[in-house]
Amino acid sequence: MNIKRPEAGNYESFYREFDSPPMRQFRRDAYGEDIGQHSWVDANELRADIPRLGLSSSSRLLDLGCGPCGPLTFILANVGCHGVGLEQSPAALRIGRERAASLGIEALLSVQVADLNEPLPFEPHSFDAAISIDVILHLRDRQQFFREVASMLRPGGRFLATDAGVLTGDVSNEELRRRSVHGFTQFAAAGRNEQLLEAAGLRVIEIENRTTSALRNASGRLAALQAHPVQPGKQQEYLETVIELSRRGAMSRFMYLAEAREPCTT
Repeated sequence: MNIKRPEAGNYESFYREFDSPPMRQFRRDAYGEDIGQHSWVDANELRADIPRLGLSSSSRLLDLGCGPCGPLTFILANVGCHGVGLEQSPAALRIGRERAASLGIEALLSVQVADLNEPLPFEPHSFDAAISIDVILHLRDRQQFFREVASMLRPGGRFLATDAGVLTGDVSNEELRRRSVHGFTQFAAAGRNEQLLEAAGLRVIEIENRTTSALRNASGRLAALQAHPVQPGKQQEYLETVIELSRRGAMSRFMYLAEAREPCTT
């Protein structure tokens, strides 16, 4: 993940083993196709999202909270564009560079250690598109983050984000505790992300409910965890909670596609 928190050392240890044979088998069992992901996204979802970003081989793509760069390198390998990944964990970025080299796209990828709760380290209008996959629920000020993203994008540039922590029903305090094991977590009311994206200068052009993907991938991860106990002990309770909240529609995962507005000339 991409934010400072007390258990950061645990994530460094996890990422150091991220591409070990047991972890690769875990991902194959959990997702069906191992692209180096560690979230609710799978390869088929990314294949459908690539056209939404409007990328070409000359594009620059920014991945905010890239983790070990699985989705980012998947996109770069499919499109042939250049990509930049921002992530808090040096161990995750090392894995990302190794993955890019194994795919023969090391020249297309650059990575940088960064805290997404701080200003982004780029000049305005530096990117044609940006993604942030299942990260924004861990940010302390998502409105400021959206403003930073809007500034980084060229006019008309696309931003695709997913949030698996949208409240769409009744959730108990105990369920919130079990769902918040990965450090600071801020759940958003339905409609809140759209409101903040628009206020930041990003025109929302598509919203899609992807709760079924969270349910499918959480179920896959739980089954893989029971077969290959390679993740921390609280993961089973966490995954069971995601499954239950998704099944009853109390907490949902949404995809938001937004576009940077053209500057006003009047």
